[in-house]
Amino acid sequence: MNPPGESCVIVDTNVLCVAEGLHEQASDNCVAACVAVARRIEQGLTIAVDETDLILLEYVGALKHAHTARIGAKLAAYLYQRRHQANTCRRVPVTPIDTPAGSFAEVPEPLRDFDLDDQKFIAVAVAEGNRLPILTAVDREWWGRHHEFTENGVDVQFLCLGDLLAGAQCP
Repeated sequence: MNPPGESCVIVDTNVLCVAEGLHEQASDNCVAACVAVARRIEQGLTIAVDETDLILLEYVGALKHAHTARIGAKLAAYLYQRRHQANTCRRVPVTPIDTPAGSFAEVPEPLRDFDLDDQKFIAVAVAEGNRLPILTAVDREWWGRHHEFTENGVDVQFLCLGDLLAGAQCP
């Protein structure tokens, strides 16, 4: 069951990585915010993913070599295993395009030069009618373009705004 007022979110991979403790520069508040999101997902908050599993495969790939077994790695495996359960993962069709390779038809033209690895999250948000927020943690590129997301109707929520404003950069 989803928490009141929340039904589904899109979660950038760096949220799970921070929750896992993989970004040493992340503040304690940032880690706590990411762990809180992971716990809400464990408790039933649905995440939206592309139906070709690009997002879930990125989660698993980013966390499989973590050499830890904290909440981020466990959650990545849990989500992948339950990817066809609608109450866990809302699978959203998106349309890959050739130019630029790695982008999607759903990504607004002004955002097609954004990091290709992150365009799948934007595509899912837009395919869902921009109703779902994208949660991100410490990726400065998201923050650097936050006005463009707003202008294009994409709701990006920054879990670690204090870290971003302080200039912390996590790889």
